[in-house]
Amino acid sequence: MNAILALTLCIVAGVAAEYQYGTYEIGVPQNYGSEYNNNQYGNNQYGNNQQYQYKPVQAIPDARCPRTDDPLRPVHLPFAGNCNKFMKCTGGMGFVMDCPAGLEYSQRMGRCDYPALAQCSM
Repeated sequence: MNAILALTLCIVAGVAAEYQYGTYEIGVPQNYGSEYNNNQYGNNQYGNNQQYQYKPVQAIPDARCPRTDDPLRPVHLPFAGNCNKFMKCTGGMGFVMDCPAGLEYSQRMGRCDYPALAQCSM
């Protein structure tokens, strides 16, 4: 009998001590975020906020570019008159690409390489 009474009291105490969800509120300080309202994080942080304009890449029809693409063997061709550029073939069209700074296109290797290794003579 005592066990039943103790069990009943435990159940009643558990229900009475049930957590009230949604009643706990955290106040936000009134000046929260005011330290970010100065120009520290504004447009002036990085100097002149220029909008760069990118022009679309022009596709150049080239008979050397295959009409079908093989992703495992991309076709790169030298760009006439400039060792710092090459053409990347896609769908029968050539797209002019720039080699990274200090590199030249190597026709023998089919990639941009150091000038001493590329041996570009255009």
